[in-house]
Amino acid sequence: MTGALMIARRHKTKGRLLALIACAGVLAGCSAPDSLSDFDAGTSSARKSADAAMVEPALAEVAAEPMMAPEAPAIGTSPRARRGVVTAGDIDDALNLPAFKRYQARAAKELDLPRANLLTPIQIQMVGPNGKPAPGVSYSLRTVGTPDPFHKGYSGVDGRISVFPASLGAGRQNKVELRAFDNGEEVLREVIGAGGWSQVTVPATDGWNPDFLDLVFVFDTTGSMGDELAWLTKEFSGIVRQARRAAPGVNIRYGLVAYRDEGDAYDVQNYGFTDQKRQMQSWLKRLIADGGGDYPEAADRAMQAAVNLDWRRGKGERIIFHIADAPPHKQDALSYIRAAQVAAGQQVQIFGLGASGVGAESEYLMRQASVLSGGRYMFLTDDSGVGYSHAEPKIACYQVTTLKDLLVRVLASELSGQRQEAASQAVIREVGNYKNGQCAQ
Repeated sequence: MTGALMIARRHKTKGRLLALIACAGVLAGCSAPDSLSDFDAGTSSARKSADAAMVEPALAEVAAEPMMAPEAPAIGTSPRARRGVVTAGDIDDALNLPAFKRYQARAAKELDLPRANLLTPIQIQMVGPNGKPAPGVSYSLRTVGTPDPFHKGYSGVDGRISVFPASLGAGRQNKVELRAFDNGEEVLREVIGAGGWSQVTVPATDGWNPDFLDLVFVFDTTGSMGDELAWLTKEFSGIVRQARRAAPGVNIRYGLVAYRDEGDAYDVQNYGFTDQKRQMQSWLKRLIADGGGDYPEAADRAMQAAVNLDWRRGKGERIIFHIADAPPHKQDALSYIRAAQVAAGQQVQIFGLGASGVGAESEYLMRQASVLSGGRYMFLTDDSGVGYSHAEPKIACYQVTTLKDLLVRVLASELSGQRQEAASQAVIREVGNYKNGQCAQ
């Protein structure tokens, strides 16, 4: 990080809101980057012992770090960029797990932060007799030879299942017993090995027709997040309206958890759920970006509050959008990962969105939360042609579109069970060799 950017990030205060007034109508990039104060130099021996009990053991071999994305184009140089439009990209780390695990191993050492146990992953794609993806199939996973499952759920987008048994408390599993069900009756039983993707054929299904969507926004409302908050407040209704076309009859509840940090007017404000879109819009309009003062925030407590909401069970979608530009305090990083592990056990997916000025610590923790829970990591880019620079993520490939287009596609993918890719005319920029969410070699 350059010295100029480091200095800029030390001014996350109320005064920044004046810049937002000057930037009225500009929905992205007007935020000064956050302050980056040093984390505590060390933790107590008790804390270190707790961390050691939860994080992944050191890998015997650490592969080279994944290919770095090129630097973002200079402001205004993207040939198809439009001023005042928030732009973003994303990475589905479950589809690129070997590269993510290399990144995770290196970042954990560099940042001195805990890492989730991703050893012996169980990754399955369910397909029908015609070979086409089979989303929405009820399944359970068991340790071979045991009567009770350690995990239950429904096959996700494109029929995929990505589960990390050790992070669910089931220990490392070199193989598991997969059972699939149709209307409560078992239709398949098969032993699946850990490691790469396994394809399993199931009887014909009706596809994914979710009964409900529980959609929660976990929002950092410190001073640097004013532009993102203004954008979400304006675009929220349109995003939901366009996305629900993938499942017109789905019943939707909205939830909101706002947070700042200790010493601010509040650390966490939990609004709970509402089935009224107008009520959600009203909650968003009440939020004011203020406070902060240092880099880390109360992200762990906010995520715990979100995970502990009264999520509906059964055949539905449970989604958290975590929008932030700063990580939890270093001593609370493990609590953030634990919250993601709980979410995964409850079939709640976390989609992190790295906002303006997001740092390496934020990207690292948010990407772990997303991969653990079956979500994706999203990030703002400089392609809108305005404002301060956004950090480029450490990934090999991605496409840049408007943020609204990305969020609509994410929600539509989950609601339909079929991955929705950007139309060619909607792609502003592409990095690396991207194909249907995977980075080709």
